[in-house]
Amino acid sequence: MHAPQYQETLFSHLYPGQQHSSPTYIPVLQALAHFLNFSPEQKQRTILRSDAGFGSDDNVNYALGEHWQVLTKGGGGKRPGAFAHQVSPADWYVLRPDDRWVAQAVNPPPYLKPVQHLVLRWRTPTGDLKYATVVCSILAWSLPEVIDHYDDRGACETEIQADKGGLKLTKRRKKQLAAQEALILLTDLAHNLLAWSSAWMFVDDPLTEFGTTRLIEDVLAIPGHLIFEDEHLVEVQLNELHPHALQVAQGLERLLAYFGHP
Repeated sequence: MHAPQYQETLFSHLYPGQQHSSPTYIPVLQALAHFLNFSPEQKQRTILRSDAGFGSDDNVNYALGEHWQVLTKGGGGKRPGAFAHQVSPADWYVLRPDDRWVAQAVNPPPYLKPVQHLVLRWRTPTGDLKYATVVCSILAWSLPEVIDHYDDRGACETEIQADKGGLKLTKRRKKQLAAQEALILLTDLAHNLLAWSSAWMFVDDPLTEFGTTRLIEDVLAIPGHLIFEDEHLVEVQLNELHPHALQVAQGLERLLAYFGHP
């Protein structure tokens, strides 16, 4: 589950050991409710899109009971295949010919509020058929619209993968849990600064398309010097031989013009 950026930042939480996704879902929603202070009407306009690791019946019912909208894959195991085998061949809606289908589930489990409970079927590169369930509380969406909106999660997953590579999230180089938590919070700040500073610094520039890894390794890792006088930054010197030195220098000028010189 991915939460967008807000005026009040919601930081990551580090769990000890091997932690399954599902038990973290309700605490995340409780933290969201605390930080955002949404009214029930605002929650009704907010869709929680999550993958199968968060899609237990209890999690879905909790979200519905708290007035959120839900779009999630259901839990895995044998349940998706069992639902798929109950669907009549004529009831499958073709999303991609001989590759991907969707249908309404037959006799789905009851939820706290009305939802669409769909069965997704697709063919793997080796020709095998795989199944998943999708739960959606937006009743006005058609079957393909539900799947299209769920597939949009790809941009969030790409951003998470970029953070893992660029900010080295997969390697917590601290032995103590408290030190690991501090490092995670620092990477949260780094993520937000990268997301914001790119838009501030690189207006109408190809660098705006760079992800986390390229920004860190190719753009911001420029050799240079910071010149201070009386503990105030007065000059930034960049190596002009670096391929992005000019764009970064111009970006720094925009940044300082926006926020003021320190």
